[in-house]
Amino acid sequence: MGDPLRPPLRPVPRWLRRALYALGALLASLAWLLGVRRQVVLANLRLAFPEKGEAERRAIARRTYRNLGRLAPEFLLVPRLTRAELDNVFVYDGWERYEAARARGKGVIACTAHFGNFELLAAAHTLRGVPITMVTRKMGKSGANDVWRRGRARAGVEDLVVRRGETLAAARRALAAGRVLGYVIDQNQPRRRAVFPTFFGVPAATSPTPAVLARRTGAAVIFILAVPMGDGRHRVLIEGPLDLPDTGDHREDALRFMQDLNDRLERRVREHPDQWYWLHRRWKTRPAEEDAAAARAASR
Repeated sequence: MGDPLRPPLRPVPRWLRRALYALGALLASLAWLLGVRRQVVLANLRLAFPEKGEAERRAIARRTYRNLGRLAPEFLLVPRLTRAELDNVFVYDGWERYEAARARGKGVIACTAHFGNFELLAAAHTLRGVPITMVTRKMGKSGANDVWRRGRARAGVEDLVVRRGETLAAARRALAAGRVLGYVIDQNQPRRRAVFPTFFGVPAATSPTPAVLARRTGAAVIFILAVPMGDGRHRVLIEGPLDLPDTGDHREDALRFMQDLNDRLERRVREHPDQWYWLHRRWKTRPAEEDAAAARAASR
């Protein structure tokens, strides 16, 4: 995959890594005990897994917090890994699918999700010579956001911060420059910019940007997730290249394409439920017809 874009920083001693992981686990446990977004997590799990008992859902929730506690130290330490360590971070299932997508010669859109350590996935591959761009919205000023952005910068991940209406133009520039566009598909969207594929059987407001970019640029789309293996390594699952439907109805084609991506994600979340980020309100934005139905019911 080529030489890294920059040499790793001084390696972190093993004892310090252990201490950072322990601190992350402690903070995650405190977040659970203090109820930080706990009700959001449990409500999401009830919606996604009505067939499971409450005890099982709470166990998934606790494991989710524990996994999130490991996420930040892993991501922030990756620029300091030695080359040998970097080469051993991932075990690949489908690397040839990425190569096939790249060989099409029109750019690659790597669709991922808030699953496992998706930030580590971008950072480690950039350090190994795969130039990755993440397009993100401008966020409020906070220490956590600043630390996260500095971590991306140290790893060489291009972080394009865009305002409303700038996403497509920024993404097209990145693809034209030969960079891999990393796109997180499971972020809730405002209704006016969303299509509504289902996720766990419930309509979920989803940006059609990957479908729109694929249609306008010819870029190949892959679906990629990393699943922790429990020994410090991550198994990278790559699917694709995925073909965009072409019926002439662009909005319907985008909906079908994003439904396929959501289905792929749902299958992996069902296999590894504690690896998804249950803390965010994925189903917050509701389709217009649901609001209209609720208004009619309230008026009776």
